Amino acid sequence: MNQILIGVILMMGLGGYFLYNQNTTLKAENQAYELRDQVQKETIEAQQKSFATQTSALNNMTARNAEIEGEMSRYLDIFRRHNLNKLALAKPGLIETRVNNGTKDVFDSIESDSKELDSLDNVNGSTDPD
Repeated sequence: MNQILIGVILMMGLGGYFLYNQNTTLKAENQAYELRDQVQKETIEAQQKSFATQTSALNNMTARNAEIEGEMSRYLDIFRRHNLNKLALAKPGLIETRVNNGTKDVFDSIESDSKELDSLDNVNGSTDPD
């Protein structure tokens, strides 16, 4: 009878030790999973913020594109309504200054846009194109 009781106590002790080790292992895995979940939640939040920023920028660009297309249509309509060759031959001084001013404005706008895009491309802030 004592041997059976000692056997049962020994088996319970070994079982308890096994369960204690299993519990310790599971706690460590649980902490690792919680850390992983936290990192994933932070990553998802960062991606959602990035997506919101990109959506906002795309909406702004779409609105600006609509404005530019409207302006382009207005200018093309002016060219359709007027015979610029005839007008330039009749009044060269009038047309020349307007065309030169318009060309200067277009080139200044292109230069400004190019500088802005170049500054966005330069991640390290250098002006070196390489």
